[in-house]
Amino acid sequence: MSKILIIAEIGCNHNGNYNLAREMVAKAKECGVDGVKFQTFNSEDLISRYAPKAPYQEITTGTKDTQLEMTKKLELKGDEYLKLKEYASSLGLIVFSTPFDLKSIDFLNKNKQSVWKIPSGEITNLPYLEKIGSIECDNKKIILSTGMATIQEIKTAIDILIKNGTKEDEIIILHCTTQYPAEDEEINLGAIYDLKNNFPKFKIGFSDHSRGYIAALGAAAMGICMIEKHFTLDKNMQGPDHKASADPQDLMLLCQNVRRIEKMMGSSKKIVTNSEEKNKIAARKSIVAKCAIKKGELLTLENITTKRPGNGISPMSWYEVLGKKAHCDFEEDELITMEGF
Repeated sequence: MSKILIIAEIGCNHNGNYNLAREMVAKAKECGVDGVKFQTFNSEDLISRYAPKAPYQEITTGTKDTQLEMTKKLELKGDEYLKLKEYASSLGLIVFSTPFDLKSIDFLNKNKQSVWKIPSGEITNLPYLEKIGSIECDNKKIILSTGMATIQEIKTAIDILIKNGTKEDEIIILHCTTQYPAEDEEINLGAIYDLKNNFPKFKIGFSDHSRGYIAALGAAAMGICMIEKHFTLDKNMQGPDHKASADPQDLMLLCQNVRRIEKMMGSSKKIVTNSEEKNKIAARKSIVAKCAIKKGELLTLENITTKRPGNGISPMSWYEVLGKKAHCDFEEDELITMEGF
């Protein structure tokens, strides 16, 4: 099984605070992630002043301000992001940012970003998809999140990306439920198999908006290539996404247990392991004397049985042994032996 890439989605959980964002990068590294991801946006290019808040945003941030006003507070300046990118890279982390508008795509492209995350909300945004698809860069990867999308909408988005110059092997598809937090009955991990069946040429990952880390472990056992998990230092902080995010303890447990799952997955073949081989004699059975048997006596249901250990004649040869003559005396519990076995 290939190593699953674990990305901490810092997103906008820094609340527009550079120092908090830097602290989050350091803590995510301590937790064991492979990379961190931010969000780059110009609020006024992203949201109309008439746009309502999503229901979950009203729950987490109230109704006194608009979606635009709320989002403006979460912006990170371009130069601040670049400093965070440099810092995260110095820690050995993969680092990239999701652009939410066309100007942000230009900014990230100018600064040589190679990993491009398309959020679920942009999967039906034709000019956005065309612009991302046409980007030329080294080691290009596009991560397509599929929350709220039908299979046909996903196919259409992929067709647009490929038509504009993206290669099939540059695309990763993420299963996602666009709700923060998503309840257990809405996670629908089984959709990962649906994506695998519908898009056999593409790698499949999981964008996890559930509480805790159990869903990520379930997905890890389904042959995914990456996990993206929203991350916060404190779930009680002010902001729309904190309550749906993993705190440091959750994230550390997620990383540790995904690595355990990878080991547990092993190969795709049913094999006898080295440790099992050593246990065969102790755990399996052989044909033994149920009572004392004299030489020349017939071996019958009354005088033979099966017991541990498993280093004698296998019980699978039961009917080949029944009715034969004992070639020597056997004590009770002694392994039955005979010529030809």
